[in-house]
Amino acid sequence: MNHLAHFLLAPASDSARMGTLLGDFARGTDLSTWPQEVESAIRLHRRIDAVTDSHPALAEVKNAAPAHLRRYAGILTDVFCDHVLIAQWPRWSDASLEAFCADVYASLARTSKNMPAPAGSLALRMGDYDIMRACATREGVARVLTRIASRLSRPVPLAEGAAMLDTHRPAIDAAFEGLFPDLRAIAANWPAPALALTPAPPPTPGPARTST
Repeated sequence: MNHLAHFLLAPASDSARMGTLLGDFARGTDLSTWPQEVESAIRLHRRIDAVTDSHPALAEVKNAAPAHLRRYAGILTDVFCDHVLIAQWPRWSDASLEAFCADVYASLARTSKNMPAPAGSLALRMGDYDIMRACATREGVARVLTRIASRLSRPVPLAEGAAMLDTHRPAIDAAFEGLFPDLRAIAANWPAPALALTPAPPPTPGPARTST
């Protein structure tokens, strides 16, 4: 999942939104230095990433990725899911997309000073560049993939993956349909009793997560 989906699935408090952003920055399993609500949101972010990475609904789309991008298929599907979420927004939220994003950006601006420098900097850029709506168009998806590729350890033409929105859109929509309700159920019941005392594992090694 990319930024928009993570924030929609998270609680709406400033602390939880701070933790949701920190899910891409916090390392290790000992998160006890963070306030409880921040820690819980970090662990929810990690749980959502872990479930997404292994969810069978995404298998067809991942297998359809061009051979030279298949190693990065998880990044592609994360970004595609935000694209589909934007297209279907009224189905998943009573608030307008513009109002929801503005509220999240305001939350992040209020808590940015309490985050490590890289996360705090991103928290402020989120609103300046309206990052959560960056995947609204096919061209936007390509730009997001280009930015992600710039952070990878070697050159990868990741933006070429945006063409899958033209050639595999029904499969992408079906994948989102199979995945997102499961993620909503996890978020609605977080922390589940079985997970409350068991830290969610950090993301598995591999290409950088997609959040831009």
